[in-house]
Amino acid sequence: MTTRRGFSLLEALVALGLVALVAALVLPDFTEVRRRSDLVRLARQIAADALRCRIEALTSGRNVGLVFCELDGLAYYVMVADGDNDGVSRADFTRGVDKPLGPKVWVHFMSGGTHLGVPSRWGVPDPGGAGTLDERGVRVGSSNIMSFAHSGGATPSSVYFNDGRERVLAVRVHGGLGRVRALVWRQGGGEWREVPL
Repeated sequence: MTTRRGFSLLEALVALGLVALVAALVLPDFTEVRRRSDLVRLARQIAADALRCRIEALTSGRNVGLVFCELDGLAYYVMVADGDNDGVSRADFTRGVDKPLGPKVWVHFMSGGTHLGVPSRWGVPDPGGAGTLDERGVRVGSSNIMSFAHSGGATPSSVYFNDGRERVLAVRVHGGLGRVRALVWRQGGGEWREVPL
């Protein structure tokens, strides 16, 4: 009597088929979890950088802000300090008067496929209860700057990102206290949910 070692070709193909089936069932769930966790990571990064802005403003005695921009359809922000005591402004930043305090933070590196703004066709409700959001990504006047004053307060502001599929992230700053909150809305879910920071 001879003993057999190894697998037949048929057995190997069945095993590979089972592995492929399990991967096909698990992979969509993994992608969903990753998209959701990417938005949470982005919210936490912006909140941490906003806190750094506030601390820098308090300790240096000058206004500091996060300037939000897009380049070739990719969103980024940079921490900027007021250079001429008139507040952080986009014009002064462009001219080099208000200086960056660090590198550009590219949104797509933290959350792949995420864009600044809200797709208008989604009909996303305003977290404050005032109708639906428009396509703008930043709601803080016309400057697109989340600004913190040397006195401890901040410009009330909201920055919106979408994952291109179904979720919108809102990072909001309370004006008087400079407190940062993050909320996530999902199509079909209806309500904004707080992201623990």
